[in-house]
Amino acid sequence: MEEKKPFGEYIRRKRQEADMTQKDLAQRLYVAESTVSKWERGLSYPDVSLITAICGELRISEHEFFAACDDEQAHAQEKAAGNWRRTVAGLRRFFAVSYAVALLACFVSDLGVYHRLDWFWIVLAAIGLAACFTNLPFRVKRDRIPICLGAASGCLILLLLACWQYGGGHWLAGGLLITGVSLALPWGIWGFWRLDRRRAVVFSALYASGWVFLLLAVIWAFTGGDWLLGLGYPLAAAGVAFGWAYLGCICWLPVGGLFKAGILAVLTSFLIPVFNSLCAWRLPEQEGPRFLDYFSLSALLERRDVGDFSWVNILIFLLMLAASLVLLGMGIWEECRRRKSDGK
Repeated sequence: MEEKKPFGEYIRRKRQEADMTQKDLAQRLYVAESTVSKWERGLSYPDVSLITAICGELRISEHEFFAACDDEQAHAQEKAAGNWRRTVAGLRRFFAVSYAVALLACFVSDLGVYHRLDWFWIVLAAIGLAACFTNLPFRVKRDRIPICLGAASGCLILLLLACWQYGGGHWLAGGLLITGVSLALPWGIWGFWRLDRRRAVVFSALYASGWVFLLLAVIWAFTGGDWLLGLGYPLAAAGVAFGWAYLGCICWLPVGGLFKAGILAVLTSFLIPVFNSLCAWRLPEQEGPRFLDYFSLSALLERRDVGDFSWVNILIFLLMLAASLVLLGMGIWEECRRRKSDGK
C-alpha cells in the first residue's frame, strides 16, 4: 500500500495539471470513475494494457509513469529540441521571405530602370546559391549532401555565366576551369567518405594536398607571371605541412585533449614566422623579419626604434608562443597525472 501512494498522488497531480476530473479521465480511458479513484487513493494499479493510453492523456512518458515522478532531464532535452526546431524553422522562413523580397525588388528595379533584365540574373543565381545552403538542406530527406552540393555547383556556374553575360570579357573559360577545379575538392572528399569511411580522412587529406598545387597551377595558367614556383608552391607546401601536422596531432597522437590543444596552439603560433619568412625569402625586395628575428628580443626593439612596424608581427608571435607554451605545459601536466593514475 505504501508503494502505491506516491503513484496515486502523481496520477492525481498530472490529471489536475491536464485540467481533467476523474470522470473526464475515466471516460477517455473507457473505465469506471471509481477505477480512477482507486488509482489515485493507492488502492490499485492500472491494468498494463492502459499504460500507453494513460501516458498519452496525461502527457507523460512511460518512464515517468513507472517512476511516478517527472523526468526533468528528459523534459529539458525535449524543450531544448523544440526550441531548436522553432529557431531553425524561423530562420528558414526568414531566409525564404528575404530571398523573395530581394528578387522582387531587383526584378522591378532592373525592368523599370533599364526596361530589360540583365543584372537581375546575377542576383537570381546568387540567391539560388545561398538557398542551397540555407533552405534546400531542410527540404531534402535523402542523399542530402550530393543533392545540395550538386545544386550549389550548378548555381555557381550559372552565376559565372550571368556575370560574364553582363560584364563581358575573355575570362569565362578560365573562370569556369578554376571553378571546376575548386568544385573538385568537395566532390572528391564526398566521394571518399561515400566509398570508404574508415580511410576517408587519410584519402581526403592526400587528395586535398594534391588539389592545392593543381589549383595554383590552373590559376597560374590563366594569370601568368613567375610566382608559381618561386612563391606559390613554397607557401602551399608549408600550408600542406601544417595541415598534416594538425591532422596527425588530432587523429593519431595518443594523448589527452588538453595536450593536443597545446601542441596545436604551438603549431598555430609558428604560422606567422614561417609564412612571413618564406615571403621575405622568395621576395628579396620585401623588407620583413626573417625566421630567427622572431625569436630575438633585440630584433624587436631595433625594428621598433627605427619605425619599422614589422616589430608588431614579432610581438604578436612572442605573445602567441608564450600563451601556447603555457597551454602545452598544462597539457603535459594533465597527461602525467592521467598516466600516473592509470599506473596505480
